[in-house]
Amino acid sequence: MPELPEVETTKNTLSKFIKKAKIIEVKIFRKDLRWPINFKIKSDIENSIILNPFRLGKYILIPTDKNKCLLLHLGMSGFLKISKTKMRAEKHDHVKFTCVNMKNEEIYIMFNDARRFGFVDCFDSKKLHEHFLIKKLGVEPFSLDLNVKYLLKKFHNKNVAIKSALLDQKIVAGIGNIYANEILFLSKIHPLLKVKFVDKKIANKLCKAIKLILKKAIEKGGTSIKDFKNPDGKIGYFKHDLSVYSREGKECFDCKKFIKMINLAGRSTYYCQQCQSAEKKLLKEI
Repeated sequence: MPELPEVETTKNTLSKFIKKAKIIEVKIFRKDLRWPINFKIKSDIENSIILNPFRLGKYILIPTDKNKCLLLHLGMSGFLKISKTKMRAEKHDHVKFTCVNMKNEEIYIMFNDARRFGFVDCFDSKKLHEHFLIKKLGVEPFSLDLNVKYLLKKFHNKNVAIKSALLDQKIVAGIGNIYANEILFLSKIHPLLKVKFVDKKIANKLCKAIKLILKKAIEKGGTSIKDFKNPDGKIGYFKHDLSVYSREGKECFDCKKFIKMINLAGRSTYYCQQCQSAEKKLLKEI
């Protein structure tokens, strides 16, 4: 479930605890994630200093002073636990990192993933953009590269629903199902609109909505639905700002009509039939 706002929130919390800290021990309890954890991670990053953690799409990147970079992907149910007191491995805990910060305090970070769709990896920092999970990522939502010209180029002559296009990480990195629904509602765009019919006006509304929805979600600490937990134990409050996601049969906040839910490419898709109306000939057939 964690999407860009949840990953950004996790990264920000993590940075407060481990920036410039030294990794003194790595313990791997279970390696059976989406791709098996390589035990070489221990020798690659133990006794190294953490530099500035950052995010790309839905991935947390933690570079070190030994030119190694740790990659954390939370998958569908993963989250990090962070504490200044020792932690014992519990059910679904896969990896524990023990660090010492600049105040000589020990910091413990545990990667937990019940459904095991996440991933932990380590690679040469100089080869970041060659990593198989990174090299095909689309633009970052907050970058200047996400603009009308870019979207029109990506959407040109493609017979795909705009909701599916928003979930395509090769176009825009980090957007998942929750925020795709909210972005389209704010833009007043029907989720089944074929992207080949997107014009400059629609592309402009979409660019603005992407940045605004994700920014607001980050400010609220993400959306705590089902599995997601912040490392500091705080919940994300953006769930109280959701306009359509998971609101099937409830009144639209804008027009008072009812929110509809359909299945699109295996994903629950929510929209207001009145606020997000479109001509049938422009829509993707279900």
